[in-house]
Amino acid sequence: MLQMPSDIRNLESLFSLRVERHVTPTSSGSTVISYTKDLGEGPVLWLVHGYPQSAYIWRHIIPQLQDKISLFVPELPGYGLSTLKGTAGVAAVGAALLEASHALFPNRDIILAGHDRGARICHRLSVSNAHPPKDDTANLHSYKLLGTVLLDIVPTLVQWQSFARPLASVSYFHWPFLASPVAADMIEAFGAAKWTHLGLDRICGDNAEGRKAMQSDDAWEVYESLLSKREAIEGSCADYASGCFVEPPLQEADQSEGRKIQSPALVMWSLSRLGKMHGDVGSIWKDWVQDTSLLTAQGVGDDVGHYLPEEASTVIGSAIKDFVEKVTK
Repeated sequence: MLQMPSDIRNLESLFSLRVERHVTPTSSGSTVISYTKDLGEGPVLWLVHGYPQSAYIWRHIIPQLQDKISLFVPELPGYGLSTLKGTAGVAAVGAALLEASHALFPNRDIILAGHDRGARICHRLSVSNAHPPKDDTANLHSYKLLGTVLLDIVPTLVQWQSFARPLASVSYFHWPFLASPVAADMIEAFGAAKWTHLGLDRICGDNAEGRKAMQSDDAWEVYESLLSKREAIEGSCADYASGCFVEPPLQEADQSEGRKIQSPALVMWSLSRLGKMHGDVGSIWKDWVQDTSLLTAQGVGDDVGHYLPEEASTVIGSAIKDFVEKVTK
């Protein structure tokens, strides 16, 4: 059995993988901890985790990819390891990740891949790469983006619009709850480890092997410990508050002004979870890419749930590998 460090600062020791750990300060004041594998040249593939997890979610994916492409696997600022300073949310955190990536892999092409909130960061960065923000004075978004992989999300605006349906409101109740000003104190009073455990268990799928793979290597204990830190509770709640108050109007403006993904995109989702709630997720994303020929969409069956990189690691790893080969030809 793997032994979990008491402070979980050296997660790469749990990976048992050939990755290097970096601590990169950024101009925002946030510090980005990341794990990398540098092949010395060629593009860099990001692997960005979401809530309520850490980079540890990629432990089954990294071995499938690390000899094929350079990897940048960050810990999200505000989620227990990387520190968050200032504004939370996909744009600000995405900019911090870009700074760290550019520092570690200067002048390299990028392929973005993310799950859950990490996928929302990748979506934001993909749009901003095609349509750089006016305040991008450091030219952070001026890099060659080869493609984007989005795992188990619909656009943030679409998700909020689905709350008009009672079933969606109940299934995704944590969205408005985490965005509320009382959430951090309530989670701490309830028990942050217990809250995290219940969330993992509730959204995980019914596939026995997938659930076993997700729980392997003390993963749930890792996530529960990280999200029990007060700064992680506050940081993740601030992230969801941005997802409520900042990101939907920004996406409304993007859609009305034609700012869409302009590079190849791979979208994958759980048929038994996200697909059950939204139907054909691939069709939803057609309205968010400049040209539908750029979009590859694939639902994942076998009763796997939301945590695709762990529950369906072979399927996800193979699909990402094929996508990387496609966009780097």
